[in-house]
Amino acid sequence: MTDERKEFGKKLIEIREMKGLRQADVAEITGISQRTIGRLERGEIFNPSVDSLIELSKAYGVDIISLNKKYVHGDYYILEEINRSLNLNIIFSSDEMILNLLDKINLIKESRDLKSRKYELKLLEIFIKYISNEINDRDLYDEFEYISYDKIDWKNFPNIDLSPIELRILLNIATTFESYKNIDRLDIFNKCKNQENDKIIKIASCNNLSNFYIKNKDYSKAIKITNEGINYSREKSFIYGLLYLNFSKFLASYRLYDNYEKSLTVTRILLENISNKNLVNKVNEKIKYILD
Repeated sequence: MTDERKEFGKKLIEIREMKGLRQADVAEITGISQRTIGRLERGEIFNPSVDSLIELSKAYGVDIISLNKKYVHGDYYILEEINRSLNLNIIFSSDEMILNLLDKINLIKESRDLKSRKYELKLLEIFIKYISNEINDRDLYDEFEYISYDKIDWKNFPNIDLSPIELRILLNIATTFESYKNIDRLDIFNKCKNQENDKIIKIASCNNLSNFYIKNKDYSKAIKITNEGINYSREKSFIYGLLYLNFSKFLASYRLYDNYEKSLTVTRILLENISNKNLVNKVNEKIKYILD
């Protein structure tokens, strides 16, 4: 029996007692045997079943799956899991998944093991709150400015190395505001587009920049940017990048009264191979709206 599982068991007892429940009550609510609950609380089960952890999560109103990972694998594991979840389609994820990310942040943000990564955790927290609509565009701008303080300004911006989450937040700010601390939005778009370390940032910046040009009726520039992003997405075999950018190319070509059928056909073929139903429905709705 490991210390980690014992600590996990103690936490389960603490949560159960805070809810005013006996083991027998939990057994009745979850359908898990009282014996299994007792063994979990004593740290005697090496690998608890996911089904049991899900039922306990429902009964306690706490993410027991992540709690188990925290004690068994450590806080770094949870942090990396959060970072992996922030993919290109995160805004099309279910409310449940996004709330789960907030639960994970709350679980580790005071971790002593992650003391050196407090800044990153704070940025992750405000970004996830933003995509969950808990804070708005203005809040994101203000909170990022407060947290990053004097790290970023117009003088050092061209040469400063920024992390993926810093660039991701700046990209969202540039999509809404004309500038950030006197840094023009186009400089932000181009910095994100020209970096080579994170394909999600690069593709998202191509997409957002092309949408900016479409909004400003500069359709030729929009098509040029989408072609750049499409070539990169092909190179990286990134189907979601191909979808977003072919859709943007279709929109720009349609507005330009140019040959839009090819990019529309590619978009529709890609949609048939995408598993994210929220994304598929949203894109199909937009296509129908544009063509109608």
